Amino acid sequence: MRIGLNLLHAVPEIGGGWNYIANLVALLAEQDHVNEYVAFVTSASAALVPDRPNIRTVQVGIRPGSRPQRIAFEHSLLQAIARRHDLDCMHWFANSQGIVNAAPAVVTIYDLQPFSGYAPFSPLKLRYLQWRLRSTVARAPMLLPMSQATADDLQRVLGAEPERMRVVPPMLEPEFQPAGKADVARIRERYRLPREFWLYVAHLYPHKNHERLLEAYQQLKRVDPQAWPLVLRGDKQPVGPDISELIRRFGLADDVILVPRLDRGDLPALYSAASALVFPSLYEGAGMPVLEALACGCPVAASGIPAVREFAGGAANYFDPQASHGIAAAMAALAGDSSSRDRLRTAGLERARDFRATPVLERLVGAYQRASRAPRRPAPARRRGPADAGISPDQS
Repeated sequence: MRIGLNLLHAVPEIGGGWNYIANLVALLAEQDHVNEYVAFVTSASAALVPDRPNIRTVQVGIRPGSRPQRIAFEHSLLQAIARRHDLDCMHWFANSQGIVNAAPAVVTIYDLQPFSGYAPFSPLKLRYLQWRLRSTVARAPMLLPMSQATADDLQRVLGAEPERMRVVPPMLEPEFQPAGKADVARIRERYRLPREFWLYVAHLYPHKNHERLLEAYQQLKRVDPQAWPLVLRGDKQPVGPDISELIRRFGLADDVILVPRLDRGDLPALYSAASALVFPSLYEGAGMPVLEALACGCPVAASGIPAVREFAGGAANYFDPQASHGIAAAMAALAGDSSSRDRLRTAGLERARDFRATPVLERLVGAYQRASRAPRRPAPARRRGPADAGISPDQS
């Protein structure tokens, strides 16, 4: 087969999505010696494509990160280029496909955030994203949710048939393992990190729940003034909390440390240096920082939402992310029980192995084969149904 990879939306700022795509593209380039790939990239996303004989790059002249330019290009010139390359299918990596496609679409679905109630978008953008996701789920020959939790939501909320879905979970990179003492010492010295600390790795989106975490941490400090400091690693987003203002409001200026953007290779050392990860997110399609922490031997206390439970299994302690007192209690319990941390550390390393040996290549190629043989699906008539109801927080 000749398979297109639409990487036009990808910029490093998308965080976990960028890493997910990088790992999948590297897997295809390095291990699929049967099929050939054509990657459509911008000057930014060209960095995602390894130099291998089975994959070639077509760079287009749109501005990286420009949504209007990208959308216009995807629905017009990209289709003409795809036709010229005689593609058997096209893999779309951003929750949606073209309105009309020259090649059958395989679509990665990260989550159903536009239907979750936590989407940080304007009403107009929210309606647009809901329309695109609804249309994609109705018409795409193959859907690739990142987790079974997302697959279940696709079926329940948007009526996706199970036979059109293949769960393709994230893969842990080899670098995510317990770091050596020298690397841990280096990261401590560079960012002046204390000997023991809580860590939260998440960009500053509303659904990442930083405000409630800081409220919980304030409660924890009132009970135990010697509680471990809290280290936050995440970038400011266009819509999200003012983290510095929140820290001042809760009186935590002396207890919270903000870590700037790290090189990807420094993250294992940060996880390894931490005493534990706290992950209070309200909604996730997967929850990669939880997996990364487990792989680095970092104990985890996390939201008991479906996707996180699916990935962490019995290797984490769970709490209700809606209740600050519950978050505080979970943090206090884990910090006060070294044997529990040792147990979770061992269980986490074992759990992480499942995400290194997952047969992702077989799932991907199978999805491409099914899509290339699938008949074209007509656009659905607009009707009000379960998709308009949204996902409640406890069904995320």
